[in-house]
Amino acid sequence: MTNKKSTRFIDFLDSYDKKMQCNYLEYTILNTAIQNNIHEQKLTDLSFSGKRYEYITNKKCQFTDISDNSFYSIHNSSIWNKTNDPFHLSFPNQYSIWQKDHEADIILPNSDQQIIKTKTHLIDISINSLDDILSIIKNNEYQDDVEYNIDLKSLHNIKEELIELNSMIGIQTMKKSILDQLIYFIQELHLDKEKETSDFKHTVLYGPPGTGKTEIAKIIGRMYSKLGILKKNVFKKATRSELIAGYLGQTAIKTKKMIDECLGGVLFIDEAYSLANGDREDSYSKECLDTLCEALSDHKNDLMVIIAGYEDELNETFFRVNKGLESRFIWRFTMEEYSSKELMEIFKKKINDIEWSLECIDETKLQKWFEYNKTNFKHFGRDMELLLTYVKIAHGRRIYMKNKELRKNINFDDIEKGYDVFMKNKKTKKEPIFMNSIYI
Repeated sequence: MTNKKSTRFIDFLDSYDKKMQCNYLEYTILNTAIQNNIHEQKLTDLSFSGKRYEYITNKKCQFTDISDNSFYSIHNSSIWNKTNDPFHLSFPNQYSIWQKDHEADIILPNSDQQIIKTKTHLIDISINSLDDILSIIKNNEYQDDVEYNIDLKSLHNIKEELIELNSMIGIQTMKKSILDQLIYFIQELHLDKEKETSDFKHTVLYGPPGTGKTEIAKIIGRMYSKLGILKKNVFKKATRSELIAGYLGQTAIKTKKMIDECLGGVLFIDEAYSLANGDREDSYSKECLDTLCEALSDHKNDLMVIIAGYEDELNETFFRVNKGLESRFIWRFTMEEYSSKELMEIFKKKINDIEWSLECIDETKLQKWFEYNKTNFKHFGRDMELLLTYVKIAHGRRIYMKNKELRKNINFDDIEKGYDVFMKNKKTKKEPIFMNSIYI
């Protein structure tokens, strides 16, 4: 080992701009110690940091200083323990200077410490909608020293998710169903603490495509992870190809792997009927659903599976392949179709979200237009997204080489021309050729 000097490392740490060197061996020992403690996550180990350690006992802070036994004190020859003034031992050494800039006191609350409740506050409001819950949050600020008759702190923690859910257009029946589930869970009525188990949390979202089922599933996942009902903020959306393999025996492994990745969070399967075939026996599908059914029970405490799709199709396929699945999905939420007025509101919201605007269009005229064309928007929100894309393209053609003030300001002509393109590109079922040939 050479006795090569290194100045670049020490110069970086020396706040006094004094070029002090440490030999290569000392630097290597120090660097190894730092790396080992980082990898072993011992940054709070006092024997490593030598930092005074602060903890709370009866609301008073006590300090422990074991710097004399730390790594840096043991290696007294190290530059870390040298000061810039050898005649004043109290002068800060190089490590204490670095430590001051890079570390903070660790405060650990004493497990015995309890906040004394000095006041009580009774909240007595009839809850019929998410608006009522949000009203409680708005009118009741949470305070640590106040005892409430409800878990107000948890409600404040999920305020963002409640606002997001409530702001979704329509789906009033769905919102009330989620509210019922939330109130049940937040009171911990689903738990059997003596047996250390809980009710099933697995949920079905009935409804057609384009009604926001994925967004709702994500909100549910985030909300329950914040409440501690789910231990992790994990959300995975799985398709048939991610659960079913090409060979028998591998499907169970693939399905189990996906389930393991979702433990503590949410596994979401949209159009879950794609996992099964109601017309014939499918060994691959059965293997997948048998594995899933077993996991629904084995991990009832730490997993929430949400499936979505049309009610009839799910009953004829998904629940038909394995009869045990039906009893494990105890929460069933129905998402009603959007009205023409709600479709119009979704369309307007999407325009607003991208910071475009609607030119002065008569509201009554626009609503009648959506009423007339509603039957062509079978995928609801998804179709509104597609319609807006074609409307923007039509708008681009109209304003080309015109005043820039017209940019991103949609008029009724843009909507109608965009709709024409939407209809031309719309997928329609064609009659088989042999059907036409019958009459030739």
